[in-house]
Amino acid sequence: MDNGRAATLATTIIVTILAVFAISAASVKRSDPQCPDDGCTAVQCPRGQEACLLGLVPDGCECCPYGVCGLGEGLECGTSKPCANNLECTKMEDSKTVYQCVCKENEMVCGSDNTTYTNVCQLNEASAKQGYNGSLWMQYWGPCHKAPTFKSIPKNVAGTIGQPVVFDCEIKGFPVPSVSWQFRDTSGATRSLPGDDTAIAIQTRGGPDRLTVTSWVQIMYFKPNHAGNYSCTGISSEGIAMSSATLDIMKMV
Repeated sequence: MDNGRAATLATTIIVTILAVFAISAASVKRSDPQCPDDGCTAVQCPRGQEACLLGLVPDGCECCPYGVCGLGEGLECGTSKPCANNLECTKMEDSKTVYQCVCKENEMVCGSDNTTYTNVCQLNEASAKQGYNGSLWMQYWGPCHKAPTFKSIPKNVAGTIGQPVVFDCEIKGFPVPSVSWQFRDTSGATRSLPGDDTAIAIQTRGGPDRLTVTSWVQIMYFKPNHAGNYSCTGISSEGIAMSSATLDIMKMV
């Protein structure tokens, strides 16, 4: 066999092998239960990048040569429903079959609108919804600096003598505020709580949300001298917030 015929035969063999592999690969894709079994005839491919909010990504079923629209965070995903860039399809811990798009970065970011986004994927999606017009971008990694604000405030109470009474508040901000309580009695005298009153206890914990602090003042047994005004105060380097509620003695009918 001359060199020319040998080279032609070798090329034919290689092309045949590649074709077999291509057919096998396509068969594997089509055998995926999430992929269409009709040869992609019913699939409507996006007409271009502008048709997809979060852009085009490769089609796992190989029906759309230019890709399909990537899905956003929290949406159910799979071979036929791929996630957008910077997200990955992850099995949910409380399910054996449900997969959702999860951002690869879980650090908070501060947007140019001074809004704290849970991650950069949420910022990108918000920017996409505005049409990528350049008005929203990431200022820096981490939460935006925000003065303390109340998520819930203390409520007025009419208490029964000898019974417990509780006031609570939730304050959010960054840096996370420190919380304190003050009491002003009916004569106008003010003091910080708990002081030396063994009937009063203060509890503070982080949460329930990120960058939030929850605090309680508990009066184990209400006495007449506990009647007055109770103020919850949140302080950080960004500012101060205060909200008050009144404790009255319940009038017996």
